[in-house]
Amino acid sequence: MIEKKINHVAIIMDGNGRWAKSKGLLRLEGHRKGVENVRKVVDKARELGIRYITLYAFSAENWDRPQSEVTGLMTLLKTFLKSERKNLVKKQVRLLTIGDTSKLPEGAKKELIKTKDATAGFTNHNLILALNYGARQELEFAVKKIAEKVLDHKIVLNDIDYSIIKQELYTQDIPDPELVIRTSGEHRLSNFLLLQTAYSEFYFTPIFWPEFNENEFEKAIDSYKGRERRFGKTGDQIQKAIIKE
Repeated sequence: MIEKKINHVAIIMDGNGRWAKSKGLLRLEGHRKGVENVRKVVDKARELGIRYITLYAFSAENWDRPQSEVTGLMTLLKTFLKSERKNLVKKQVRLLTIGDTSKLPEGAKKELIKTKDATAGFTNHNLILALNYGARQELEFAVKKIAEKVLDHKIVLNDIDYSIIKQELYTQDIPDPELVIRTSGEHRLSNFLLLQTAYSEFYFTPIFWPEFNENEFEKAIDSYKGRERRFGKTGDQIQKAIIKE
């Protein structure tokens, strides 16, 4: 049976800068408002029984933005980690990351480690921040790790399949998302979880991230529940499996 229960939602939080511009504010104010919105959506996901929420917080390409904006984003990240630590512990939400976090500023890395350590014992609810993340970079990293294992005779070439590749991805212990949400009206993945979203459903909304509240999140979940996920099968096959179950 193909379950309608949703376990993992991934979100491309887009439109902070455009929201700020529409309000006559600096771009950084849009990012600040977007950070404030994170808690609302994470709390709603927890309420709905969704165990994993992945947020595309900072891409590998975002380093190319103006230095002042990058510095501001890193400061916001540090502040978020410090301010949300107690809340995550209180609500028993584990913080995880995907991406190359070694390149983050030392202050942000320090707070990241503290928050991950403080929440490491929780497993029922998980907040995953994609930081300095890019799907192509993730694949490059995985290919190199697999090549090393081949050279070290730990695996042979014919053993390589997707299960081997998955073991070397940042998301090796995280289930693939059933649903990907992108705010702000854009309709692309922007180098986000390209392998993991092969069979995900997508929900695009014109609403900018700072205004994507709990009700809008629930609309996205309801949209997902109304869809039929076939995984290459026919609709009749899926219905027969449901009836049989």
